[in-house]
Amino acid sequence: MRPRASGLGPQGVALLLTLLVSGSAVAATEKRISEEEKPARVAQELAVTIDVKDAEAGQILRSMARQCRVRNLAIDAAVQGKGTFYFQDVPCRTAFPIVLRSLGLDAVFYPNVIAVGTRPR
Repeated sequence: MRPRASGLGPQGVALLLTLLVSGSAVAATEKRISEEEKPARVAQELAVTIDVKDAEAGQILRSMARQCRVRNLAIDAAVQGKGTFYFQDVPCRTAFPIVLRSLGLDAVFYPNVIAVGTRPR
């Protein structure tokens, strides 16, 4: 299984990840966040702390999914490679795109599922 390229930039990936983590994509898209609500939301934002050297891609992604409370993560069998990352309290919506790009991976965001595969060439 090779997920199609999502065609989303980093901000699109961040929005979809935020929606998946929040558990309700429909409610999140319908609700407009006022300027007064933004600081409270930022305070609640989940973050990643990871310190790995030459760790397997799947291990890194599973650790991040756990910390970001992503309930469903599908990793293609073709996903290989190792990475070195040191993140301390990096917001999930920032960490995932960085790790995916660094490992040469792509993700497709479905309601309640993140499917990770290799980037099409």
